[in-house]
Amino acid sequence: MPARGSCLDRPPSPFGGTGHRQRGAVFPVFRGGTVSGLVRTLLGDVPPTTLGRTLIHEHLCVDWGEMLGRPRVLNFEYDAMVQRMVGKMKDLHAAGIGAIVECTPIGCGRYVDLFKEVAQQGPVKIIASTGFFHESWCPLHPIARAFDVDMLTDLFVREIREGMGDTLIKAGIIKCATGEGRISPGEERILRAAARAHRVTGAPIITHTTNGMGLEQLDLFADEGVAPEEVIVSHIGFEPNPLDYAEQMLRRGANVSFDRIGMHAFFPDDHWVALVSHAIRLGYVRQVMLSHDAAVFAYGLEVASGENVFDDYTYIPRVFLPRLQHEAQVSDEEIHIMLVENPQRLLAFGDG
Repeated sequence: MPARGSCLDRPPSPFGGTGHRQRGAVFPVFRGGTVSGLVRTLLGDVPPTTLGRTLIHEHLCVDWGEMLGRPRVLNFEYDAMVQRMVGKMKDLHAAGIGAIVECTPIGCGRYVDLFKEVAQQGPVKIIASTGFFHESWCPLHPIARAFDVDMLTDLFVREIREGMGDTLIKAGIIKCATGEGRISPGEERILRAAARAHRVTGAPIITHTTNGMGLEQLDLFADEGVAPEEVIVSHIGFEPNPLDYAEQMLRRGANVSFDRIGMHAFFPDDHWVALVSHAIRLGYVRQVMLSHDAAVFAYGLEVASGENVFDDYTYIPRVFLPRLQHEAQVSDEEIHIMLVENPQRLLAFGDG
């Protein structure tokens, strides 16, 4: 394993990497109720059936230090971070969750070696992300500012096929994001590169939305030849008319993540019960997933830092699912579809 601190998101030069014009991606298909392809975790590729219940949008650490020019925390808190993260993953596994998607992108605290150590010591499978964040909350990463679409595509493909940063640990999903009210030119480059890397490798795409812009993301992906059914759109439910907006997204065919569940500073559970049950009543249970958007550590932004960080990864299985079943009569089968079948289908790919 590289020395501690060597995984601080120093991506290898994309020049000479695998170009986006190559082909060979194999997309997951249902065959007799099963899914083909493998899920790329921090510890290697695994059959999707080994995931169990999966939370589709979580974080272990969010650190804005690189973006904001502040000291990074890993250098002096590594051991404490590992042990606390492992403890949280053990609690999560005891609550019945088998896997999480770690959605931290390049430059935002994506400590690859640390995450792998947590995966090795803990019982939960972890899928890590390549990609970049939006520029509404902090400046775009310097690489995202400097690279064109082809160069970004090369970088994402390399991180999926060869390893993230200066490691040999491979990403299993592509993260991209938009701010509020518009898609900036830099964000557009990242989204287009995500779409092209997806078409090369088959690796799934998960997006961050900020009070909307999910429909616009789908339009941009469609322009790149990526169907809504191939995309997971996160943070649905924060729009001015969330029930209507969620319905529009689902009718387009997108897979939606209802997350930040348990973060009552945003919404009470009633908000999420209404959204999830509405989607199920409309017949879209196979496009819905649930998550917290939790983090064990978060540093650098006042909106997500220090003691205000939400780190209860067990809230959904421990509190929310019983409420969903009791108050909205959501069945065991529907919960199984949202937490097991949908993630299995969307996270599996074959990169040949």
